[in-house]
Amino acid sequence: MKRFLSAAVITVSMLLTGCATTYSSQVSVFHEWPQDNHDKSYILERLPAQENNPEYKFYEEELRAQLGLHGFKEIVVGATPSLKIGMQYGTSISELQYTSPWHPAMYDPYWGMHFRRAYLYDPYFPFYGRRLSGPMDISVTRYYLHQLEIEISDFANNKKLASIKVSSEQRDPEISKQMPYLIESALQGFPGKNGSTTTVELPLNKDNK
Repeated sequence: MKRFLSAAVITVSMLLTGCATTYSSQVSVFHEWPQDNHDKSYILERLPAQENNPEYKFYEEELRAQLGLHGFKEIVVGATPSLKIGMQYGTSISELQYTSPWHPAMYDPYWGMHFRRAYLYDPYFPFYGRRLSGPMDISVTRYYLHQLEIEISDFANNKKLASIKVSSEQRDPEISKQMPYLIESALQGFPGKNGSTTTVELPLNKDNK
C-alpha cells in the first residue's frame, strides 16, 4: 500500500509541475476574411492608454515580426494601408489546490481556504466517531492565465475582419515571457477556420521558461 501511495504522489507531482517541452494555448478565431484579399498592408492602431506605454511598444515589435512572416507589410509614411491592427493583453490569477490523493477532503471549495498544514476529521475513530488526525502537508500551486487579443479591421470602412483570442495558463506570472508564444500562436494558420477554438502547441524555448 505504501509503495502504491508513493508512486501516486510522484505521478501527481510530475503532472502538476510538468516537464513540458511545448507551450500550449487555446486559440479562438472569428473572421470574415475576404478570399480575394491579397493586400495585407497595415498600420498598428494604439489605444490612448497604449500610446506612451513602453511595454506595449516592446510587444509591438514581436507582433510586427510575426505579421511579416504571414505576408503582412507595414506601410511606409504617406501610403494608405488596407488594414489596421490592434492588440490587447492581460494576466489574471487562477489557483489550483491539491493535496495528497488519499485526502481530497482537505480542499474546501466553499470558503476557498488555503492550508499548508491542517488536521483532518476522522469519522471512523471508535470513540464517538470523533478524532483529529494529522498534521498533513498540503500543497497549493498558483497558476496565471495570460491572454492576448488581436483585432484586424478594414482601414477604409472600419469593418472588423478578424478577432483572434489566445489564452494560456502558466505558473510563471511574467507576461513578458509569454507574449512571443501568444502572438505566434494567434497567427498560426491565419486566418484559420471561422468560429473555431483549437489548442496550439509550440516548441518551448528554454531561454523563455
